[in-house]
Amino acid sequence: MANTPLVKLDNIYLKREDQNPTGSAKDRAIPLQIEHLKNQGYQQAVISSTGNAAISAAHFCHQHQIKLTIFLSPKINPHKLNLLKNYEAEIIISPQPISDSIKFSKTNSAYLLRQSTDPVAQIGYQQISLELTEQLPQISSLFIPIGSGTTLLGISQKLPPQVKIFGCQSVANSPISQIFDTNFTPETRLITDALSAKFLPNKNEIIKTIKKFNGSAFSLQNEAIISAHDYLKRLGITTSLEGALSFAAYKKAVENNFSVGDFPVILLTGAER
Repeated sequence: MANTPLVKLDNIYLKREDQNPTGSAKDRAIPLQIEHLKNQGYQQAVISSTGNAAISAAHFCHQHQIKLTIFLSPKINPHKLNLLKNYEAEIIISPQPISDSIKFSKTNSAYLLRQSTDPVAQIGYQQISLELTEQLPQISSLFIPIGSGTTLLGISQKLPPQVKIFGCQSVANSPISQIFDTNFTPETRLITDALSAKFLPNKNEIIKTIKKFNGSAFSLQNEAIISAHDYLKRLGITTSLEGALSFAAYKKAVENNFSVGDFPVILLTGAER
């Protein structure tokens, strides 16, 4: 998957990963993982997901005739669940989808499509940075939503060192951003459900990478995320709340006098579901 549009909006640029075939940046990594599992001789795969990765996996596993089992939390977004039901994959609702998918992988010789522990996934996300440097050689900063952090880590591997990386998380789930940004009021309602990862195997590496690229991370209130979402929609840009989170983080950076340069890019990681 490649060549998603880069759209100029006033003095910023939007990288439209929400326009990938299944509507999210997961389409960068999943096809590469499936190609790898086929080369390794696997006949089936398993994934735990908040929705977007599962949708991508269901789509591409169907294309490659790979049997797929999906473990989902009972809190799954109902719109994403309905999309998944259009595929032939087996869906299992579980209160512990991650641990159950790992067990399933071991007992059924199924390839585990867990991006945070699969180096192949990071290679897929490198394509985003390669495209960006072709589309906008002057890119000065990049705002990236953080779930497991795999997207950020993959992009960083091919990003020029002068580009600042800014991570973005909701206040309701901010294991990375709260290390850099404590200027927020605690909230418990997580509206960016695609960024619900609690345990981050690569947490230290994510923090180190943000610092290496002279960036930071921002904790965003729900009100700011919704406001950014509504603003983008009024301009004809319909994207997920995760994408709006990135835009809200850019606004917070500017308001707090962070240097983002003349060519900041905001990653819109998923379509509105």
